[in-house]
Amino acid sequence: MARTRGYQRHPRFTRRLEITFSSGGLSYKGILSNLSANGLFIRTNRGFAPGTAVNVQVMMPGNKISSLRGIVRRTVKAPVTPAKNGMGIELTEWDETYIQFVKTVLHEQGIDTKELPAAEAMQDFQIIACAGCGTKNKVSSEKLSREPKCGRCGTLLITDMP
Repeated sequence: MARTRGYQRHPRFTRRLEITFSSGGLSYKGILSNLSANGLFIRTNRGFAPGTAVNVQVMMPGNKISSLRGIVRRTVKAPVTPAKNGMGIELTEWDETYIQFVKTVLHEQGIDTKELPAAEAMQDFQIIACAGCGTKNKVSSEKLSREPKCGRCGTLLITDMP
């Protein structure tokens, strides 16, 4: 059965898979706790700060490895129950292996998979750091030519477009 909470945009499903996550030269291991079509929660005592871009490798069933990229949206540190520690990741890029796995999980739950985008459609975003405040902004490639602004301070984002 899918779990839902008020702040979740997609149904989440409990799956326990080994993962490796890294950012800024630091690499750690953790356990994927639950997943959705556009995000996942990693159980770890080594959570990164919200807003950090992170690379994730998931050891899928059948010894397949799925390479994902995302942004840390929340970090949980519970001193009383360290097993609850972890971080929520919003995915910005994922591969066909992950898409097929999510489709399989959704199909097992009897949920329609037509709304899931293809792997190619999910990689048309860029993460651009704001020169003014340092916030990392997820910007659709099609909006890059429209002078995107930082979601936090409103400064125009500088892109490396010709």
